[in-house]
Amino acid sequence: MSPFLTTHRLHLTPLSPIHIGCGEDFEPTNYVIDDGLLYGFDPSRAALNEVQRNKLMDVARRGSLPGIQRFFRDNADAFKPHAHVVMPVCSGVARMYEQRIGRAANVEASGNQVFNKLEIERHVYTGVLQQPFIPGTSFKGALRTAWLDDLNAGRIPHDMEFKHNGEARSSAAMEKRLLWGPDQRGPLGDFQTSPLRLLKVADLMPEREPEREVLFAVNRKKREVMKDGQEMQPKGIAARKDCVLHGQYRLFAADVTLPALLQHVGATDSKGKPATPQAEQLTPQGSVDLRRLACQSNQYHRQRLRRELAVLDGRGLVNPTWKRSIDLLLSSHSALGQKLQAGDAFLVRIGRYGSADSKTLTGEGVASIKIMEGKGPDGKNKFSFQSTTKTVWLAAQNDTDQKHLIPFGWAVVEIDPVGDCADLESWCVQQNPGRPSMAAHRAQLAQQRHQAEQAKAFMAAEAAAKAQAAEAERVAAEQRAQALASMTSQAQAIEQLHRACEELAAKLPPRGNFKKQPADANRPGLYQEATRLVKTALESADWCAADRIALADMLQTVLAAVVTPWDAKEQRKKLQIARLRGEA
Repeated sequence: MSPFLTTHRLHLTPLSPIHIGCGEDFEPTNYVIDDGLLYGFDPSRAALNEVQRNKLMDVARRGSLPGIQRFFRDNADAFKPHAHVVMPVCSGVARMYEQRIGRAANVEASGNQVFNKLEIERHVYTGVLQQPFIPGTSFKGALRTAWLDDLNAGRIPHDMEFKHNGEARSSAAMEKRLLWGPDQRGPLGDFQTSPLRLLKVADLMPEREPEREVLFAVNRKKREVMKDGQEMQPKGIAARKDCVLHGQYRLFAADVTLPALLQHVGATDSKGKPATPQAEQLTPQGSVDLRRLACQSNQYHRQRLRRELAVLDGRGLVNPTWKRSIDLLLSSHSALGQKLQAGDAFLVRIGRYGSADSKTLTGEGVASIKIMEGKGPDGKNKFSFQSTTKTVWLAAQNDTDQKHLIPFGWAVVEIDPVGDCADLESWCVQQNPGRPSMAAHRAQLAQQRHQAEQAKAFMAAEAAAKAQAAEAERVAAEQRAQALASMTSQAQAIEQLHRACEELAAKLPPRGNFKKQPADANRPGLYQEATRLVKTALESADWCAADRIALADMLQTVLAAVVTPWDAKEQRKKLQIARLRGEA
C-alpha cells in the first residue's frame, strides 16, 4: 500500500428495503409470476416446441400485446427453467399480475384500449450473476449531504445563493461558499474538486446471494387532509420495485481508500516536484477523516430518522414492530449505538425514495423543497417552496395498505469491524421469520434447467437432422430435375410415372394399402396412367424399342409394388408387357 493512501473495509447491513434503479424493467415478456415467485428470463433461451412457436409467431404477427402477455403466462413452464433471476413477490403484486395480465386497463374516449404493462423496476445489478449491489456513488452521495450540512452549521443562505425567482435555493452557490478555504485565500473549488473527491469508495458487492422481493412503493401524506368527510390521498401511483430486503447481516462489502496527505505536506517526488500538489490547500478542516465523516453522517441521519418515524408513527403508517426494533437497535445503550457514537459505523440513507428531507441542510429557513400543488385557474402547474415534503414513499405489501409500512433506504455501514456486532446480528435474525428459503427452490430450478437444456439440445439436433434431410432432398430434387431436363420426352414420361409410384409407396404402411390403387382401367390412378402411357408407347412412332423396354421394366418392378391385386400373368397381358419388349 502506498504511504500516501489508507484503506478501510466497509460492511453494509440494510435496515429497511433498498431500491436503486438501473433504468431497466422486468416486463411481462421477460418475466412470469408463479406461486408467489418472479422468474426473470431471456425469452430467446427457451426451447419452444413447434406448436408453441407457431402460437407465438401468430400473436406477434397480429401485434396483440395482451395475446403476447397471455402466451408467456400460459407457457410459464417453458420459460421458468431458464430464469436468471428468481425472487419472491409481495402478495399484492402477485394478485395484480393474475388479475391484469393480458387485459385492458381502460378504454379511451376514442375507443382505443390501454393495456397493463405491469413493469417492475429493477435494482441495479452485476453483469453475469445479475445480483443487486450498492454503487459506491450512492454511499458517497449520502455522506456528501451530511458533510455539507456540518460545514453549513445551520446558517441561512446568502442572497447570492437564491435563484432569480427569489425563493429557490442555488445548491451550486451554497456548495461553493461551503467549500471556500477557511482563511478565505481561495476556494477549494466545487464539489468535484473538493477534499471529499479524494474519498475513493468501491461499489459495495454482495458477500452472498442477497434476499430480495418485489414490493410496492406507495405515496402517503404526512398529515391527515380531509375533504367532504374523506381523507385525501396523494396522487402518486403505486410502483412495483425490485428491492433488497432489510435484516441481512453485513450483506454488502467494499474497500474505501483515503489519502494521507497531511502526513506528507512538503514532500517531493524524484524530480523535485511536490508529491501532493493539493496538499497546500488542505488543512485539518479540509482533510478527509473517515470516522469524522461517520460522526457527521450519524448526527445528520439520526435526526432525520427520528423525525420521520415520529411522523409515521403519529399517522399510524409505520410497522410498529419494525419501529420498536429500530429504536432499540440504534439506542445509545446498544453495541451498534455505541459504534455509531464513536464513529466506527455510518447511519446512511441511500437509493430511491429516500425523500428530499434526507438531502437538504439543517436549520430554520435553510431547506427549500419544491412542492407541486396542482393546476391553477390559468391551467398552469402551481408550486411553492417548503422546508419539508408533504408526502412520503413507503414499502408495502399491497398498494392500498395504510398500516405496517416501512420507509425506504436506511442502512448501517461498519468500518473495519472486528468480530461480530451481536445486537445487529440478532436484529437481523428477528427480521427473517416467514421469508421463503430460496436454496431448495434454486436447487430444483437448477435441475429443471439441466433437463430443459437437454431437451433444447435434443430439439436442436432434431431440427438440424430435419434441415439436413430437407437439404439432401432439395439437392436430390435439383439433380433429378437436371437429369429429367436432359432426357427425351419418352424417358421423362417414364421417370415421372416412376417418381409418382415411389412417392405413393413412401406413404403406405409396410404391407401396403393397395385399395387406393385398384387395377381397374375405368378408375383414375397410377394404374390408369400406366395403361395410357403403354398405349402411347405402342402407337407412337417417336418411341424407340429401348424406351418401350425401359417402360416394361419399370411397370413390372415399381408399379407392381403399389397396385394390388397383382397377378403377374394377368397384368403382363393387360399392360402388354410382351409387346413392349418386342416379343409379340
